[in-house]
Amino acid sequence: MRTLVLASTWLMAATCGLAADQLAWRGVWVWSLPMKTEADLVAIADAAQALGFNALLMAPPADQRAFMRELCHQRGMTLYLSTVFAGGPKEARQVLLPEEEAALASPVAEEYMSGGEPVLPGEVMRGSLPCYARPEVRAQFREMVQRNAADPVDGLAFDYIGWQNYRRCYCPVCAEQFAAYRREHPGLSAGRAEEQWAEEVLVSFTNEMAAAARGVRSEIALTIHIYPWFAPNPYYGQRTDIDYVGQTVSWFFRPHWPLETVQRRNDQIVARQHERYRHHHAAPFIGFDPRKPRDFRSAARVAAELRIIRDSGASGLQVAELGYLLRKPSVAEAVAREIGGHPELVRLRR
Repeated sequence: MRTLVLASTWLMAATCGLAADQLAWRGVWVWSLPMKTEADLVAIADAAQALGFNALLMAPPADQRAFMRELCHQRGMTLYLSTVFAGGPKEARQVLLPEEEAALASPVAEEYMSGGEPVLPGEVMRGSLPCYARPEVRAQFREMVQRNAADPVDGLAFDYIGWQNYRRCYCPVCAEQFAAYRREHPGLSAGRAEEQWAEEVLVSFTNEMAAAARGVRSEIALTIHIYPWFAPNPYYGQRTDIDYVGQTVSWFFRPHWPLETVQRRNDQIVARQHERYRHHHAAPFIGFDPRKPRDFRSAARVAAELRIIRDSGASGLQVAELGYLLRKPSVAEAVAREIGGHPELVRLRR
């Protein structure tokens, strides 16, 4: 694969055909490409620029983050450090219902959506998550965010804030907090109170982490992918105090949503982006994975999805993942054509 070194002015010229408020922020996640050496990082920066992205969401080695940020700045891009809210001690993990625990023991079905909108009844996300209602979990992640915010990066990219069963946790802390919420909202049915309380936990946790980052550096930029799926209200992201919020309009795996659904969900996200915070911008999220048998979306289909986002007036875009795009050159070229990149340079990388 040839290494391309592109002047940032090339990218500026390529994107001048877009209105100033159209896809001004174009973020791409990176996790499947090697990033151990400086040559690896140069290749990532060049590839992202060739495709037309101007924000990299990734986790370079700690001792290479200043180097990666400089590579990004030379190409007119910014670097967001991937900040994942997973792991932690077993005793602080989310608690599922017995039938949900039993579902985890069954084989993984081909239709498993891996944290996206489930198509199977009773689906539970594989891999445990911490309980975001617990004070000790919040303290642990505040410290992580503060450390990351002090690193030589332009921003943080939050990921993995959600419920493993897509609804709530049943640990003793959550049971106590939910009981208090019901007492404070006597007019709500039990089901509606549960949905609102579970959403409040996710929103308050996200905003607490955002405040922790800005407490270290007030100017730090923040983005997030709302994940995993929250069944009662998948598009609660407009309530988060984040600059560019990635909410899914096209998921990785089959069965893929019709374009009409992509359009409807995109328009809903863009229309509500400034409901709470003026600095909050919608960055509709597209997931692409070319590995069989998981994804068979064509270049034309991905281009149509990007046009829906672009033509809606969205000022942001979030795509995952850069390595997967490069493994499907026809799709990578289509992305470059739609968001102001250089499809001819993508072809040179084959």
